[in-house]
Amino acid sequence: MNNILSKPSKTAMEVVSHSDSIFHRATQFHHMLRIERKRISRSKKPFLLTLVDISTIESGKHHGYMIEKMKEILISCTRETDIMGWYENNRIMGIIFTEMACVDRKSIEKITRKIRKKIDDNLNAELANKIVISPHVFGLLEDNKD
Repeated sequence: MNNILSKPSKTAMEVVSHSDSIFHRATQFHHMLRIERKRISRSKKPFLLTLVDISTIESGKHHGYMIEKMKEILISCTRETDIMGWYENNRIMGIIFTEMACVDRKSIEKITRKIRKKIDDNLNAELANKIVISPHVFGLLEDNKD
């Protein structure tokens, strides 16, 4: 019988350790977001920022586990070139999808569906339904007017 509070396996500990090394704190993540915004002004290639709001998940005795589980889910949905971290500490996670061949409605919907499916497959329905995913595109003509 698997108990959520049982001692984690060596593999689980490696995943958590790995996720901490590639999941940035909010200050680092915002710095990387600024760098990407500067890059698009030179390259003219847009990028996708996807925010995953977990703030509605009540903090309880399993909250730390939920955060680590969400990190695992997001890692499984990203590539090595993507940047992950806290957009807002312990409330909103972010992924900067860089080096995309095309940032259009179809690709955004595909990425959002993939993340939603992973969340739905790995969390119970009650928790999964509380998580809000919101995509934001930077670098399109409208964004360059700012």
